[in-house]
Amino acid sequence: MSLAACVAACGAFVSTVSAFAQDRPTHRIGFVAGAGGFPKMAVTNQTFFDALAEVGYPHGKVLDVVFRTAEGNMSKMPTLVKEVLDQNVEILVVSSSPGCAAAKEATATVPVLCISVQDDPIKAGLTTSLARGTGNVVGVHSYLADGMEQQLGWLQRLVPDLRSIGVLYNPGNATHVRQLAEWSILAEGRKVKVVAMPVASKNDLDPAIKAAKEAQAQIGIGLLGADTYALRKEIAEAARAQGFPIAMDTPGGYTHMGGVATIGVDIVPYYRRGALEQMVPMLKGIKPADLAWIGPDKIDVRVNGDVARAFGVQVPAAVPVD
Repeated sequence: MSLAACVAACGAFVSTVSAFAQDRPTHRIGFVAGAGGFPKMAVTNQTFFDALAEVGYPHGKVLDVVFRTAEGNMSKMPTLVKEVLDQNVEILVVSSSPGCAAAKEATATVPVLCISVQDDPIKAGLTTSLARGTGNVVGVHSYLADGMEQQLGWLQRLVPDLRSIGVLYNPGNATHVRQLAEWSILAEGRKVKVVAMPVASKNDLDPAIKAAKEAQAQIGIGLLGADTYALRKEIAEAARAQGFPIAMDTPGGYTHMGGVATIGVDIVPYYRRGALEQMVPMLKGIKPADLAWIGPDKIDVRVNGDVARAFGVQVPAAVPVD
């Protein structure tokens, strides 16, 4: 082989290796979801990855994603978090309050981005300030100081003579257990009785609704969480089948699935903000402690008009209707 041919061959080889290297993902991240799969994802998680792709971080090309899902079972979170951390990820993204707590417990070195934290992050011990992350943890939360009070007010607008409500919660979710107690205190102050509706799986739905109706609850409210999010279609169907309206503090198209209403923080846009305002800087080397927590400033309400009328539920003026 001539010298010129050798040089040309070597150049072609180097170009091939270089192109191959450029095709390989440059960031290995972990993602532990409370619900949904991958790459076919829940709308929340899809929003997160779509936002990253828009600014040059598509998964499969730039991001190598080590994914796990709890499938709505929050007791799996500590195990799933450990599995992902064992894969030597650069950043760990984890959803839900239980997931964030598990990540904070599992590592003090790997940067952690928490999304969809339902608790007050300060009271939950996840940070000492919302202005900055603490240690290796920062994130997005859906907590509003008067959020529960606003929700009760909206329930009273849906059912003007409200005397009793059912609170659908997962007894295995510590956040839900605490919120149930807070609901009881708040409602008692307004002369409204709270009926507990424990639902850990879809098999618990019919008994919980039956018990709530027997206790003369007039409407239910399902608490926010990946566990209830995973069951939102089943909740809507069971509610209609048993003639008991259940509003949800959960996004993800609940009213389009036949649910009567959503009353709560629409967390989907906050997944986008978490991707752009927190994840992208972290991929560029910014530490969680140098980033601010992101949280909501209002409650969103949406009603399925046909379902509401079938239940005899009022449709407040100026509320978006599906």
